Amino acid sequence: MPPIGENAIARIRRDHAHMLQLTERIRAECTEQEVRDSCKDCAPVRRVVCRGNVEQLIRSLVETTLKHNLIESMFMEELVPAAHRLAHNQAHMAIARQLQAIRVVFAEDGNGIVAIEGIEQVHQSLLAHFREYDEQLEIHLAAAAPAPPS
Repeated sequence: MPPIGENAIARIRRDHAHMLQLTERIRAECTEQEVRDSCKDCAPVRRVVCRGNVEQLIRSLVETTLKHNLIESMFMEELVPAAHRLAHNQAHMAIARQLQAIRVVFAEDGNGIVAIEGIEQVHQSLLAHFREYDEQLEIHLAAAAPAPPS
């Protein structure tokens, strides 16, 4: 089992910062969002580069998020009441479904602008998840930390 207490809390917070950084990078990838509705309106060379970057960043966000969810689930295993654990894991699944939907639509039409709009929603879901679930998880982890030596 992973270390409990401050190490676990620090790991969770690093993961959160990384996931939010990835959403910011995805959102910043398209500089044409304000003036275009579709990537089809961009020059072909720009479209290819942008699509590859957005695709890679979304893949990184999916992988990071899934790994983070697994780690949090391991931390919760013995320390968190069953009701919170179930709700927390269901919230993880909801975010995973949002990411999957973005990937499916992006793979079909390649419209990075629509993908970025979806990432905006994921960003908001992550922030809400951190407030609603991970703050409680941190409280349980802190309570499980061994007392400092006297």
